[in-house]
Amino acid sequence: MRSIKLNQTLTCPNCAESFDAEQWSFVRVTQNPELKDAALGGELNLFCCPHCSAFFYGENDFVYLDEQASLLIFVFSDKNQKDKRELLAKMQHDYEQLRNSVFKQLNLDFGPMCVFGLEELKEVVEKEQQRTDESEAIAAAAAALGLKVARLKPEWARERGFPLYTAAGTDETAASYADSARKVLKSGLKSPLLKHFADKMEEGGGAEAPEVL
Repeated sequence: MRSIKLNQTLTCPNCAESFDAEQWSFVRVTQNPELKDAALGGELNLFCCPHCSAFFYGENDFVYLDEQASLLIFVFSDKNQKDKRELLAKMQHDYEQLRNSVFKQLNLDFGPMCVFGLEELKEVVEKEQQRTDESEAIAAAAAALGLKVARLKPEWARERGFPLYTAAGTDETAASYADSARKVLKSGLKSPLLKHFADKMEEGGGAEAPEVL
């Protein structure tokens, strides 16, 4: 499934003149990685009015999908935050329909989230990129110690503020994963994500075992 653009008539908020342009309605960054760069650069669905040269963002709702990061984001206009409850219900309804139709071939095993406006989307994508960069440093440090690297389930890790990668435990228990994480931290790696993971895995001796891919 490819990213999708739609032809739409836009009205410039500066001069009120209208013009036709293409807006992204579905963005799949695994197929079009340049669109992730556009999101990070604040250039996704950014338009320049041909009449007055003012720049502005399109206000159409669209879907942003990054399967590798387990991110499915419904992007709503920031002007509609007052309707958040209704839009969350709409998101869940649309997600169920998409999952059983056009998304069926993708075998998505993670749920949706929503943001309001392209600035919020940029913040989420930036935070996930930082998580990815720190996680890759963790994986490299673990491998350098001769430890096996485990990939945590992205959605599960994101919800708990954990890295995407960690040193695998000698068994599947939380305590074993905590021990392996501590070995990496003692090697000199400064990783707030991994420290948080290790702390939580040790909590009270009854921490839930990590969800690993």
